[in-house]
Amino acid sequence: MTRQERAVRTREALIEAAADLFDRDGQEVTSLAAVTAKAQVSAGALYFHFATKADLANAVTRTALARLRQITGAPAATPADTNKNANGNANGSGSGSGSGSENEGGDGSRNGGGGGSGWGGDALTQAARCVRGERAAGAPPARGPAAAAGAAPGDRVGEVQQLIDTTHVLVRGLADDVVLRAGFALDRAGAGRPARERPAGEGPAARAAGGGGTGGERPGRWPEVGGSLRGVWSGWVHETLAAAGTRGALAPGVSPGDAAAVVVAATVGFEVLGAQDPLWLAPHRLTRFWTLLLPALVPPPAREALQPDGSPAAH
Repeated sequence: MTRQERAVRTREALIEAAADLFDRDGQEVTSLAAVTAKAQVSAGALYFHFATKADLANAVTRTALARLRQITGAPAATPADTNKNANGNANGSGSGSGSGSENEGGDGSRNGGGGGSGWGGDALTQAARCVRGERAAGAPPARGPAAAAGAAPGDRVGEVQQLIDTTHVLVRGLADDVVLRAGFALDRAGAGRPARERPAGEGPAARAAGGGGTGGERPGRWPEVGGSLRGVWSGWVHETLAAAGTRGALAPGVSPGDAAAVVVAATVGFEVLGAQDPLWLAPHRLTRFWTLLLPALVPPPAREALQPDGSPAAH
């Protein structure tokens, strides 16, 4: 293993350990000494990557944001974000300097928490790809009620089923992935960056509608994908339902914006309540939510093709 590879694995181990302790004890009471002990790395190795606990918390949030982008298929971070996040420390916190790097040897080898193992790695990527409509080889294109539910010809699943499936993947991630869960908690506490807003009509759904509204509705201002975790999630839900509205997949009189507000409020509520009681992140809770919502959201012919417990792609 090269020196650079050891540094990457050490950084990932520190992020995973910090997320676990932030999730269990809270960021404020978690000490850097506790993080190094859990990650089994030296203090020098920690300070080589992160000058302060705030830098470490920011890295947890950014890692969680990357995993959320995998789930939703949202655009990746901007070049500025990527450069700021490079090697975990834009501030050049070289207090550990070369000696910190040399001490990393086997320090970070236990986990590789940045995505190489656990739910946040290959399993997340595979589930996200399936949910975004990458049809299994040989599967027929959507027809009939499934097409009415928002499926485009060919390889895309309907937006409404995609939304259902993605919420299931997200809630499962919140239950199983401590980095994703800790990132949302830090975001809730104000540790994440505030979401910027972009003018209406810049999203993919608006472009599909020729830059105008969806279903006669004037589009609102959605959080830009470069913002907080909740901003990314809210923006993606709004755009997905706007696309469904443009395609005529929603019931008459249903506002895509109002529907998105309900879905965002409910899923964020599951996340907040799940931090105190894991039963709120149980799949049947989310299935019941969709069972209640779908009759008001989509017309009966399309509703027959939808699976409130998630399609096979979500499992």
